[in-house]
Amino acid sequence: MLQALRPAAVLCSLLAALTLLLPLPAAAQADTPEARLAAARKVVALMNELTGPDKMMAMMGKAMQAPLEQQLRSASHLTMAQRDRAAQVLSTALTEGMGEVMTRLMPDVYAAMTRVYVERFTLAEIEDVRRFYDSPAGRKSMIVVADDLPQLMQPMVQGMQAEAPKLQARIEAAIRVLANEGISLQPPAR
Repeated sequence: MLQALRPAAVLCSLLAALTLLLPLPAAAQADTPEARLAAARKVVALMNELTGPDKMMAMMGKAMQAPLEQQLRSASHLTMAQRDRAAQVLSTALTEGMGEVMTRLMPDVYAAMTRVYVERFTLAEIEDVRRFYDSPAGRKSMIVVADDLPQLMQPMVQGMQAEAPKLQARIEAAIRVLANEGISLQPPAR
């Protein structure tokens, strides 16, 4: 009877030892700054893959053409073909310029995003965010928002354009208040 139990005991011991070799699930991984940093980098990389600067600029280029065309309609001294060409050239210049700026700035933006995840999220929360963005619904949400960003931003842009004269007047009034207090924002003439 003792010999019959031995193979079963050995098998149980072997199975127990093998389970120790299996990787721990993410929830059981120690929540250290290093683990959060590694997980945050995966989230940011996934965001870049879905909505990085190249994809954003392609969408923005298309979105900028219509407002430029609308603004150029008031240029009555131009033919329709000249207006269309002006909108195309200006849109390309803006898109290329913004693309260069975004390419230069995005590493810093991604580093800041990574820091926010590390400092303000637990490892489990970062993993939840990554799983969401890696899911079909998460990928779709990122792509749809990125695709529709110009449309989503349009009310704010229009509102800011409409309010710009009021904001400018407030800034000028604030500069006058400072000047009356002896504080000049202009550098002294040399």
